Amino acid sequence: MNKVILPICLYVLFYRQVLCGDVGPIGGFIRSNLVGHPVIHEEQSWIFDPDVALRRRKQFIELNGDKGDKLIERLGLGIDGYDEERLKIQRVRDEGHLGGLNALLP
Repeated sequence: MNKVILPICLYVLFYRQVLCGDVGPIGGFIRSNLVGHPVIHEEQSWIFDPDVALRRRKQFIELNGDKGDKLIERLGLGIDGYDEERLKIQRVRDEGHLGGLNALLP
């Protein structure tokens, strides 16, 4: 009985691959490991402007400060609505410190 079932199962699998247009296990291995999927070989075009950073530099500095110091401060305050309270606590904490470090301690 087992001698009959195995060839029938293999026949059904190969017949399904032919009907579906599959490349089979060997073809699938070659395509995925050696050649690559067809999506990898499609050409794509991207609109890229290398000078956009130079044009937007002034806007970034006005919004975030030089070197992004205002941006870093805003990120540290959070987005949950308690930013004013956190800013007051941080100002009290950092009073007398230079750049977050105590100038009097080593």
